[in-house]
Amino acid sequence: MKTISWLLKTIRILLTVVWYINIVLIVIAFSMLTFKFITSDSVEFSNPVKYSQKPNVVKLESLTPNAYNIVIQRDQGTLKMDLRKSPGYIAAAYFFLISLEVLAMTIIYQLRKFFDSIQERAPFKYDNIRRLHITALCFVLLTPLHILLGISTAITLKEHVKDFNLMNLVWTESFTGLILGAVIYIMADIFKYGFELQKENGEFV
Repeated sequence: MKTISWLLKTIRILLTVVWYINIVLIVIAFSMLTFKFITSDSVEFSNPVKYSQKPNVVKLESLTPNAYNIVIQRDQGTLKMDLRKSPGYIAAAYFFLISLEVLAMTIIYQLRKFFDSIQERAPFKYDNIRRLHITALCFVLLTPLHILLGISTAITLKEHVKDFNLMNLVWTESFTGLILGAVIYIMADIFKYGFELQKENGEFV
């Protein structure tokens, strides 16, 4: 029991620390982005890409007879360019920054409240079910937001980069948000079941 109490206290402290660190990072990121847009006529744009053409190959020597045909394929790099700022790019930058931070802060806030109630030994209540549902929804929304960012990036590169059709964007989406959202939603249903049982027992008594 003491171990569980210590673990819950540690989680609450970590969530509180992450909450305040994230607030500081939001202020810094928003200030730097605004400063960049005000003081410069262009913004730096970069994204990892893969080349569709035959990659350069570097052969490496093996130290043992158990490994052979060791090569490095230079088929990936980072595409960088300076974009003249426009209302569209400015709006997109603020949209993705604000959307990501709103989802992140909502997740942290709801988890803080959830673990506070667990520490107070009141886990099975309607507020916790609602908090878990909101947290699950926010995790799920991270995936389409990331997909939308990829589409926006592809449109930008296709519009400005010649022979972009010879390249492919490096896609890093792992659908972790969907998986975490599904797991947390199942947890919410478990807490809902516990809440209903607790309510029925109370009415019976």
